[in-house]
Amino acid sequence: MIVQDSEYLDFSRVPESKGVGKNIYFVLAIGLIGIFAMGFLSVIFAGFGHVWPSEKTQRIDLGSMPTISSSNNQ
Repeated sequence: MIVQDSEYLDFSRVPESKGVGKNIYFVLAIGLIGIFAMGFLSVIFAGFGHVWPSEKTQRIDLGSMPTISSSNNQ
């Protein structure tokens, strides 16, 4: 069977990419903004709720430290 020349595929050219789509750039920009926003919020709110020493902790007297007298070291 003889096929016409118009039905053959043309392999004389290398396929060309259309490049990166606009949606990819949009998602990338949103992601970078989100990353920097989370970093900014982490820095801003790092001190919120952190009081040292805490006012609500229990104050238990553990007693006084034992003293070492020189009379026991003979």
